[in-house]
Amino acid sequence: METFTDIFSIVLLLISLTIFVMRFIRSEPPILPYLIIACTCAVGHELGRSGGGLGAAMLLISATFLFAGCVFYPHIRHLSGRKTSAREN
Repeated sequence: METFTDIFSIVLLLISLTIFVMRFIRSEPPILPYLIIACTCAVGHELGRSGGGLGAAMLLISATFLFAGCVFYPHIRHLSGRKTSAREN
């Protein structure tokens, strides 16, 4: 039986991978946030399947906030506050 955490984790993973691929074609986005989202979706999916519904929901909500940060703030900011791209490094 498919649960809410199964559907939510797969949809979040597919959307974040689509956004990453679209940004990768245009420029060089940071990979680490998208990797964290993918790992969190995988762990949340497995935790939801094993009966840890509350823990899975908390993980997936945190992954959703990280995804929103990736969508609205696509550039990395250093402590100095200036934007950098991967090409400057």
